[in-house]
Amino acid sequence: MALDLTPLDSASRLLVEAELKVATGGGGRFQPTGFPDLGPALYRGADGANWLLVESPQSMANRLERVCWVDGDGETDRVGRYNDACKGIPYVLATDSDDRPLTASTLEAHRLSSPYIWDTQPFADPADPSKQVNLSDYMKGLFSLADNRLVPWKKVAEGLLKVDPGCLLHGVWFNEAAFAGGKVRITRALSGYIEARDPATANFGFQKRDGVSDRTDKEAGQSAAEGFGSVIGPKQHFTSAEIKAYFQIDLERLRSYGLSTDQVRALAAWAIYKIRRVLVASRDGVADLRTECKFEPTKVEAFLVNRNTGIKSSLDLPEIGTDLIEAFNSVKSKTDRITVRWIPNIEGKAELPEGLTDGAIKWEGLAAKAKIETPKPKKGRNQDAKKAKKFLVIFGEWSSSDKQMLRNQNTAEPAKGIVEKAIKDYETKWEANAQSRKPEKDADQEQEEGEGQE
Repeated sequence: MALDLTPLDSASRLLVEAELKVATGGGGRFQPTGFPDLGPALYRGADGANWLLVESPQSMANRLERVCWVDGDGETDRVGRYNDACKGIPYVLATDSDDRPLTASTLEAHRLSSPYIWDTQPFADPADPSKQVNLSDYMKGLFSLADNRLVPWKKVAEGLLKVDPGCLLHGVWFNEAAFAGGKVRITRALSGYIEARDPATANFGFQKRDGVSDRTDKEAGQSAAEGFGSVIGPKQHFTSAEIKAYFQIDLERLRSYGLSTDQVRALAAWAIYKIRRVLVASRDGVADLRTECKFEPTKVEAFLVNRNTGIKSSLDLPEIGTDLIEAFNSVKSKTDRITVRWIPNIEGKAELPEGLTDGAIKWEGLAAKAKIETPKPKKGRNQDAKKAKKFLVIFGEWSSSDKQMLRNQNTAEPAKGIVEKAIKDYETKWEANAQSRKPEKDADQEQEEGEGQE
């Protein structure tokens, strides 16, 4: 039996409140989220009561996405995929320089605008596989963007449905000036957080024992900062008789993009699935916020806010089942994934001898990833007396055939030696980046960086 979602059509928002209780322990003690230089977020509410933020909206947004995802289980695929219920929902997969899965738009804080997704190599255009297109140009085409024109939000929404519908629920901001001046910004339509009313402190302590030596020696580099010695310290947890998770689905915002009624219903059904998953998932849900912060729901209530009167009415929130999953099937696609390739931003450099002209180095067919660069001199003594240096710079991704092409065009000295040095510098940095270690400096580099220093 199909799920009846017609009550959503006359609502501006769907509100969900879930009463929670600590899953283990008779005292109901739990560890709330903490913030740097702040600690627990305690505040006086508008109702005059004291409140504690147990889980922030940002963290809940991450959990609402993660509960739909299955992690990879191998060295070649650590990224994973959507779970069986959400399989088929589009997203963008980024691979590394070895074509192994690196990350996905669903896992990135900035989703499609993450540098690992956005700053990637061209891929086969889905509209015309014979052509290559980068993600920025592809999205511009989907969104029908034009300079000095208003953003066509219906096109943006329809484009995101094809590439990553999660952006419509969780938000995304394409903040590059070259991309419509940074005007394309989608605000969250699905949000949530957890609060505790009138929290009481539960203060206790901890001890980290060092079975080898209880003493520390700062001069020898054996202090508590390095993990030496026994450490005793305080910890603070809280208890509360009223802990609630709050969620909101902004239906009016989804409609404002020009989406059809069926599209809004499908996105709302997916959002309801996410909320239900957060409330029951043993990983990433309320059952496992932290090692010492585990909850279980005792009561779930949902309310619709009428779009015309603002009056709230109760709604039986659908449970996870075949009918709820089928209700967001229209969000899924046969071509559920675009794959892009991210490579590190690496440059190989070689200095040109004094008097050698720029034209002495040939790079026909490689102009998109080779250049002659004249860096600005560093501040220091006698800078006016020094002549500006010139460097051959190769950048981007260089295949073996690219390197050979550059060598074939520069077979005579001094161009040959300059090219070889630039390629060697590039390969050293590339290997260092791939292996996550810093490249070793050769004598020429050390001398160059040491010039002008006192």
